[in-house]
Amino acid sequence: MRRPAAPTPGTRTEAGLRRQIIDQARALNASGINQGTSGNLSVRWADGLLVTPSGIAYDQLQPEDIVYMKMDGSYDHPLAPSSEWRFHRDTYVAKPEGNAVVHAHPPHCTALAIRGMEIPAVHYMVAISGGPSVRCAPYHTYGTQALSDAALEALRDR
Repeated sequence: MRRPAAPTPGTRTEAGLRRQIIDQARALNASGINQGTSGNLSVRWADGLLVTPSGIAYDQLQPEDIVYMKMDGSYDHPLAPSSEWRFHRDTYVAKPEGNAVVHAHPPHCTALAIRGMEIPAVHYMVAISGGPSVRCAPYHTYGTQALSDAALEALRDR
């Protein structure tokens, strides 16, 4: 798998982060880790987060399309944020050390997650999950608080 590019000067500016979100979103699709408009990315910024908008293909995104949201869920942008904004926001609240969230749909991971079972340590990279397995949250409707709560439970102590 291709290693993410090292941050370039200016990426810790709002404009730089918006560009980097788009670049990484496109890289996810190009690598096959994500498809179409599924998945979403965010970065902690100021007193909120920058998140990909809902339903726009990554190859069409422009920096001004990235939505800035406050931690209370409010935003002032013509585009709606990703429908999954809740678990992005809730992850930043629960994990203050975290600065980015990537939600993708890799085909093999999706197939394993559908089984509703933890993914065992079949590879040493599972260690990056912070435990002996990758937990899978139970199914809940996309964009709901129930899904966010389940995702946070899967991340507990990780």
